[in-house]
Amino acid sequence: MKSADTTLSETGRERVYLDFYHLDQAPFSITPDPDFLFYSDTHQNAINKLLYGINSRMGFLLLVGEVGTGKTTICRAILDTLNEKAETVYIINPSLSGTELLSSVLDDLGIPCSTGASKKELIGTLNQYLLAEDRHKPVVIIIDDAQTMNLEALEDMRLLSNLETDKDKLLQILLVGQPELLNHLSQPEMRQLKQRVAITCHLDYLSRNEVDAYISRRLFISGDKGRIRFQPAAIREIFAVSHGIPRLINRVCDYTLTAGYVDDSYVIKRKHAKKALQELKEFNFSATKFSSALTKPNKWIQVFIISIVLICGLIFGLLWYLKNGQIIPPAEPLLSDKGSSVRLPDKIEAPVEAQANKEVSDEMETEDESAVGKRQEAVATKAIESYMLRLASFKTMEWTERAIEIYRKRGIPTSWKLVDLGPKGKWYGVYTGNFETKAEARQFRLENDLDDAVIVLRDATTNPIEKGKTLP
Repeated sequence: MKSADTTLSETGRERVYLDFYHLDQAPFSITPDPDFLFYSDTHQNAINKLLYGINSRMGFLLLVGEVGTGKTTICRAILDTLNEKAETVYIINPSLSGTELLSSVLDDLGIPCSTGASKKELIGTLNQYLLAEDRHKPVVIIIDDAQTMNLEALEDMRLLSNLETDKDKLLQILLVGQPELLNHLSQPEMRQLKQRVAITCHLDYLSRNEVDAYISRRLFISGDKGRIRFQPAAIREIFAVSHGIPRLINRVCDYTLTAGYVDDSYVIKRKHAKKALQELKEFNFSATKFSSALTKPNKWIQVFIISIVLICGLIFGLLWYLKNGQIIPPAEPLLSDKGSSVRLPDKIEAPVEAQANKEVSDEMETEDESAVGKRQEAVATKAIESYMLRLASFKTMEWTERAIEIYRKRGIPTSWKLVDLGPKGKWYGVYTGNFETKAEARQFRLENDLDDAVIVLRDATTNPIEKGKTLP
């Protein structure tokens, strides 16, 4: 264990975890390094479309994405791909006048021009260069953070798009910016430029599964040989706070690795992600998603949709109450046939097993093997024989039937057992397995992605797998 005086803030900035994890470089730096580019569905689609537009000499192209979604990294990747195949200009500070922007383009292309040349002279010089017979490579101008360009500069970019032959556009111009760029182009005075945009690409956020792959790839590129393992619960926590935004994932994961280093752990758990968020508490993650993209009409649409959902929920609850005499247990959608795992309601209580099971199972996850052995000896009179997994528990038979049906579609044999909780009524517990050891139960849980299942002990007189009623 590291010293208690070592804080996440101190170690996070210095990245002292590199030696501990045997990494060659920081895996979650926020610099736009194209070597770390993760080809998610949205990023791969954007790169393919933009390269197609450039190679086909389509002229104006557009790449739009929220803050932190990887726009600059894609720009660097495109520049690396073009390399010797094109002459490129990359402008990262477009907050210039139209004349200054044109001068920057000529400078990057190595085209000499007189000091104090007018805008007309600059465009004429560029046109002569583009029409030179000995020049066969396309000229590509990439302007990052284009949402900061003033209308004059945008209009000058439109004038450059007039440089063409009868068959081809002589300049390929890629404007890259945040969603505000679309607002600029929607202004009446920009309609001519907007009509010239041949391809528009939108960068989306990473999905839950993509976040897992994204983290694994960055660790691999940094030199990890499979030593570091992010548990599913940690990845869920990171996804929940980052909303799948790559830059935020990097911020959280950098501090999460530091928390793991402080604990001398190669297994990154949810508690490490929680510690990282405590260090990043000044960063308002909840206000990040969609913050700059929402316009007033979009907000009203969201309010309308939320209202409809609430009304439908109230109607559904009322109908359920009238039919069953009780309100549905508090839960999100119970189960899904589409996902790779089954997610069950967090707030539904688990059925109470025989007292021996309750005493042992409550602390089963945190005890080591020796502690379990001592506890088994303490309850030996209750004939504890083997282990099983409690998958879930429900108030009604209808929810229980749905759960068993979906578990069985996944190839997991299940059955149920009715448990009387006294004042709380009777609940239906859903179980699987007949494991000789706790390790065997854990392995089954891991292989079948049953993260929320609880390992419980069975006894000789209570056997829900064999004696409990099984649905046909």
